[in-house]
Amino acid sequence: MPDHDQHEQDAASVRLKRSRERSTSMLGSRRYDISDLYHLILTLSWPQFLALVVLVYLVINCLFAAAYVASPDSIANARAGSFTDAFFFSIETLATVGYGYMNPRSLYGHSVAAIEILVGIITFAVVTGLVFARFSRPQARVMFSRNAVIDSFNGQRTLMLRAANQRQNQILEATATLALVRDERTLEGQSFRRFYELGLVRSRSPAFALTWTIMHTIDAKSPLHGLTEEALHACYATLVVTIIGLDETLAQSIHARHEYATTDILYGHRFADVIITAPGGEQYVDLARFHDIERIGSA
Repeated sequence: MPDHDQHEQDAASVRLKRSRERSTSMLGSRRYDISDLYHLILTLSWPQFLALVVLVYLVINCLFAAAYVASPDSIANARAGSFTDAFFFSIETLATVGYGYMNPRSLYGHSVAAIEILVGIITFAVVTGLVFARFSRPQARVMFSRNAVIDSFNGQRTLMLRAANQRQNQILEATATLALVRDERTLEGQSFRRFYELGLVRSRSPAFALTWTIMHTIDAKSPLHGLTEEALHACYATLVVTIIGLDETLAQSIHARHEYATTDILYGHRFADVIITAPGGEQYVDLARFHDIERIGSA
């Protein structure tokens, strides 16, 4: 029961801290801008993209079905005024299948069918291009630790976070950058958001294959020097980590990015060891413990 109560208190503390985090939204900018439709479609998730394709498909066929119904004699062998027959004839025409049972009968029907065939060719070409663009985009499967920790490393206070390459290949010439973003106020009383680049113990890896502990030494030159946990909360600090490299399989540049809010930065903690050594001397990386941390007391 005491452990359960402590767990509840820790959870409540985390919720309280997260409630103090500030969310920032952009005013005067539309989230969905039709003028940048290509970029918008590429940023959709796969379920959203497939739903959009189905919606466009249905709308096009409904519009042309309505056009066929507007002239009862436009389709041979179709029931007069039947929207269902016109809808399925539109599907056959849009896909250029043409089963032959129903076919355009009047000049009006042939004209609408000709326009629909042109629309179908363009639509399928656009959808094919979008699907290819979505599949061909290089994406990194880099996993970042849920938390960043501050611990002593080689006798110096150090900020650490972990990254792992989840693919069974290597990211060549991988480069990591880490930045601190926080609110500041000038002598004139103006408030602005400022970026500080944090120097890393090792910012480059010739071959990023397994895990990578990204470390920043908090010395006298560090923007984090002298900042307490409360001070980080007060200035709404955020850590932004980016990894860029060349995927050896795709032969294309890939990048991964992650942000840590102040509630994700834990003082007096360290990462659990993920390297397992087998009796025969072979080593393994246990990603099941990738996010595990251990409390060590005051940092």
